[in-house]
Amino acid sequence: IQEKTKPEIKNLKYTRKVIESCKNLIAGAIGENLVVNEINKLSNDFTLINDFNLKFDTPIFYKKNNERIRSVQIDHLLISKAGIFILETKNWSKSSVNSINLRSPVSQVLRSSFALFVYISENITLRNHHWGEKKIPIKNIIVMINHKPLTNFKFVNIKLLTELNDYINYFEPVFTDSELKKLVSKLTRANNV
Repeated sequence: IQEKTKPEIKNLKYTRKVIESCKNLIAGAIGENLVVNEINKLSNDFTLINDFNLKFDTPIFYKKNNERIRSVQIDHLLISKAGIFILETKNWSKSSVNSINLRSPVSQVLRSSFALFVYISENITLRNHHWGEKKIPIKNIIVMINHKPLTNFKFVNIKLLTELNDYINYFEPVFTDSELKKLVSKLTRANNV
């Protein structure tokens, strides 16, 4: 019996190994899908770009990490009359949230925010005031599906999925319809390049 079942056991072990290696990828995809479903509950005044990619022909220098950035990937870019929201999704267990061995999502979001700020500064101008260019606010959010750290961080808000829409709706509009249209158009084009 042992000899007859050896090939099946080998196949089962291989399947288990493949499933275990994909576990984090699957959890991430589930988390991102949950965020999209939550964002879809917002009004039609919001534009969501999933998997936003920004590339720089000439790398930009990120002094904070002493690195050159050639590209960034943002899970969700939400454009609204209140500004731009960078949303990074993490579907982590409580032990992962408390682990010191995982890469900091705060650093990841700050890197993306810097790159987006540079892109916007060089490519998008909103001039509706005789004093100069209008500020385009960027808000950085890490969306945790189940568990979040108890600590607050500089320049990045950590929100549970259940807190996300209330937080986004908290901000007052700063853009007109035409300014919002321009932002959506420029950022959609930047993502397709």
